[in-house]
Amino acid sequence: MNALSTKNVGILAAMTIAEIGPASDVKGFFNLVLSLLENGVKGSKYPWVMEKLYRGSLAYDELNKVESELNSIKKEFLSISPDNIEWSSFGVDKNNSRLNFARGDLFLVFERFFKAFDEASECTEAYFQAFNEYIPVRMGFTDAPHYIDDVNRTTEQYNALGPNDLPFWLR
Repeated sequence: MNALSTKNVGILAAMTIAEIGPASDVKGFFNLVLSLLENGVKGSKYPWVMEKLYRGSLAYDELNKVESELNSIKKEFLSISPDNIEWSSFGVDKNNSRLNFARGDLFLVFERFFKAFDEASECTEAYFQAFNEYIPVRMGFTDAPHYIDDVNRTTEQYNALGPNDLPFWLR
């Protein structure tokens, strides 16, 4: 087990830290989307999820685009059984995971991911409506002290990441 797989990752937003689980669980989600739904061409089908959510900081007008793509991924995951997946080949550390591999389809295996985004999006919208201020939604570490770095990181730092740069939550 490497140090990265012990760090927890979630979706950081206004008034919430929606934890998903170990970084390897989150990495596995993106790797499965890339491999099974995008045929190995990153962002070809789900550019907002695979590029912007994966490594960026979402602007207010991008939330609906990501939500729409996540809904499509949910629908596709509902028809895929987890039974024959070699999880380690997708970066998942089964010895340190919160995924329920015995669930009937990939949507249920990754249900925490989808719920975390929904929670973060709802809290962000409520905050925006109440205070007319937008707090960017982004993937990040949920454990201190790493969480503090991700919360204080500027949108410009996220947006400066190139297509070959690792997201901050994988560093």
